[in-house]
Amino acid sequence: MIVLSRRMRGDARWSGLASYALATGIALILVAVVTVTLVIPDDAPLHDWAGLVQRIAIVALLFPCRVALGMRLLGVASER
Repeated sequence: MIVLSRRMRGDARWSGLASYALATGIALILVAVVTVTLVIPDDAPLHDWAGLVQRIAIVALLFPCRVALGMRLLGVASER
């Protein structure tokens, strides 16, 4: 998402979603760091919640961003 946001910023049709994609990418990196440190190790305090943390990252962060990008792609494709 971070790489996509940098490319989107240069195109006027996509620039409105660039900051959203960047924020999503940064949030996903933060969730990954928290997951590696506080969830994955067997003695980690949140180890019992590993599946929930992964699903929240996908459902609350990644999926909505992909839906927004897909909807914009449909709009851009229909302009032609």
